[in-house]
Amino acid sequence: MSVWTAVSAIAVGYLFGSVSFTRILGRWVLPDDDLSGLELQLGEGTLRFDRTSASLISLKRGPGYGCLTGLLDMAKAVIPVLGFKLAFPDHDYEFFAAAAAVVGHNYPVFHRFRGGAGMSPYLGGLAVLDWLAVPVVTLLGAVTGALFRNVIISYISGVIWLFPWFWWRGAGWEAFAYAIAVNVAVWPAIWPTMTDLNRMQRAGEIDRREAMKLLTRGHPSLDRDKYLPD
Repeated sequence: MSVWTAVSAIAVGYLFGSVSFTRILGRWVLPDDDLSGLELQLGEGTLRFDRTSASLISLKRGPGYGCLTGLLDMAKAVIPVLGFKLAFPDHDYEFFAAAAAVVGHNYPVFHRFRGGAGMSPYLGGLAVLDWLAVPVVTLLGAVTGALFRNVIISYISGVIWLFPWFWWRGAGWEAFAYAIAVNVAVWPAIWPTMTDLNRMQRAGEIDRREAMKLLTRGHPSLDRDKYLPD
């Protein structure tokens, strides 16, 4: 394995990941809005999304635009990961590109290192690395969350299941390095909002079903007038 090629994969993945489609699309569909964060009125409490992600577009403009933003965020990981996978089929440089794309999305150099939560580029990159892992670890995460009756675990624990999954698949050290990098990038980014959401759920300010609607990019049945401030 070439160190310089690995570094190149990291650099390319990071720069692709740093492209903020939330900001690009937001300038078109929400030209007068601040996309650096969003406060939702939940009962007597307020939940703040302090990440610039597809969820903001979805909550403000609906799931259609949120889905488009999410797909673009997935694509920006797919392109460099697929490129390195095809260019170097005998090596695993694509794992470095995939991890760097998530880091770039969450901490973009083009936007003062303030980005999203990383779930869309994580899924996009993983689909190229091991497409079967996407439904498996996502399902395992959902089942784990259901067992603990915890919306945080349901939403994000799939990234933890990457470790036993790669072990079962007999993957190399590059896959485990990728899993570590993704967990380190995603958990700190999403934990504050998820903790507040779970606290409000426990306090009865929002029920579990509505919490999941908020997490799934603005579910079509979500009553936005109830949550979005004037």
